[in-house]
Amino acid sequence: MSLALHMLLHCLLVAVLAPIAVLVSPWRIEVRSPAAHLLTSAPVAWSLFVGTQVAFHLGGLYAGSGWVDSLSHFVYLATALLFWEVAIGSTLRPRRLHGLGPAIYLIVAMPAVDLSAAWLMAKGEPLAGAAMVAGMMPIGLAAAISAWRFAREEEAHAGAEGAA
Repeated sequence: MSLALHMLLHCLLVAVLAPIAVLVSPWRIEVRSPAAHLLTSAPVAWSLFVGTQVAFHLGGLYAGSGWVDSLSHFVYLATALLFWEVAIGSTLRPRRLHGLGPAIYLIVAMPAVDLSAAWLMAKGEPLAGAAMVAGMMPIGLAAAISAWRFAREEEAHAGAEGAA
């Protein structure tokens, strides 16, 4: 399998499959313990997701042995599920981000994750880097949808206050 296809599959795992799984999850989990509260905080979830992408790609672990690749898929999915749950999910109670928070959280992740793609391009793998950039586009789409949702809610709220 080409490296470009491999990177695209990683992106599909973290930028398509993970957010879909988060959106369709029927579970509701109360976050009570201090450790779970810390793990599900936006800075920690963001850092784990972005850190995983950067560590595995800049560290060259994507080219490791079969067990390293299998482990990386598990780590990618676990950190992506946490990342997307904080951004757009409804499983965790209390909900972590409100207002423009989800859009900002997602927008800030985009260039950080694209660092891995730029690294691959600089190392002479332009197709793999381009596949990563293309594969991570759902993050930008989710950011735009989150910002649009916020704007609509604010508009509705302003209209309701004006009518009262």
